[in-house]
Order: sequence, then C-alpha cells, then structure tokens
Amino acid sequence: MAIVSRTTVKQVLDDIKVRLPHEYSQESLFLWINETMKKIYKDLAVQDQYSFTTRAGQELYSLPENCSIDMVASVTISNKARSQDNLYDWGTFKQLKSYLPEENMLEAGYYDGREGTLGIYPAPKDVRKIIVFYWKKPKMITDETDFLELNDNYIDLVKYNVMSIIAMSGHNPDIELANEYILLYNNLVQRANEDKNEQQQRYPVVRNIMKKRRRRV
Repeated sequence: MAIVSRTTVKQVLDDIKVRLPHEYSQESLFLWINETMKKIYKDLAVQDQYSFTTRAGQELYSLPENCSIDMVASVTISNKARSQDNLYDWGTFKQLKSYLPEENMLEAGYYDGREGTLGIYPAPKDVRKIIVFYWKKPKMITDETDFLELNDNYIDLVKYNVMSIIAMSGHNPDIELANEYILLYNNLVQRANEDKNEQQQRYPVVRNIMKKRRRRV
C-alpha cells in the first residue's frame, strides 16, 4: 500500500466534526485515530518483514521498534544451518507455531518473550535464519499537523471507524448510526483487498522471482 497521503489529522477531525458534531476531547480523538490506524493496517494486511540469524543456545531475540508480538503474522525458520561449508544456502523455510503465554509448548514455535523480544522454542542449537512477517504498524499521531500514513484512497476508513466509535460512545449511543459507519468501513476494506488481490494475480511471475531472491539472502 503506497503511503502518499498529505492529509493532516486536523483535516480529518474537521471533516468528522462537520459530519458528526461531538464534544470529545482531542486526547480521546487522537487515541481513537491511532487505534483505527492499527486496525486499518491489519484489515488491509499491510505487512513488513525482517530477518535475523539464531545463536546456539539463545532463546530470546529482539523485535524491531516498529513491531510488537501482537503484530506478528508468521515466523519461519530455515531448514538448513549455517556452517563453514554452507554460508549462504538456507534451504526452504518452515513456519513455526504461535504459542500464547503460559501455553504448554510441545513442538517448535515462537512466543512472546516480553519487553520487545521474540522467543524461539526450543532454543536453537545452531545458526538458522529466521524470517518474521508482521503487520506493519503505522506511525502514531501526536499532533493535528501530523500526516496520516495512508493512501489517499483509504482516508475515509479513518473517518468511518472514528465516527462509529463516536456514535457508540457517551450515555446515549446511536447503535444504528454506528452500524452504518461500520458497514461503510467494511465495504471499503473489502473493495481495497479485492483490488489488491486482482493486482497481485496480474504479476505472479514477479512475485515468485522476488520470493526466490529473498530466500537466497
């Protein structure tokens, strides 16, 4: 998803205020926009990835600053280990199982290592390559002059979701109105994902080449 919007937070809030007058604080509105941005990135399957190599006996590995364990989509591990005779061939990659805190781990997987770390179970015995695919986290807004990290085509998603929250808030929630905004949001997400899938189907060869190149790194 191209990040091309030059729409500011103030522009979004001004439009929301015209469509749905309210008296909510800037603090609440900023919170709802930030939560909405996370939701949009997840609903549109906006992903990023990073990789690292394991160390024998090391179980915990640092997550990048823009990733948290709840945003991880999948973790894969190479079936080949690095050695003096094999420096670059990682072979194929196997997807690891996701474990919840306190869950009994019975097979190879990953888990929340707390405080920005990813745990690999069991602790690797050699050097393997790990590739983590995660839901990309948008930059959080802190000021009305901030720009939203969204394609201009999806700015309405922010407005629809925030307005649905406003409609549901307070002592007299308007459930019918909230449902209308939720429906608008869901319809736009569906169209966006359909357009993305159609575009991906047009370039299968390019995607396969990129995947092969990535695995040889």
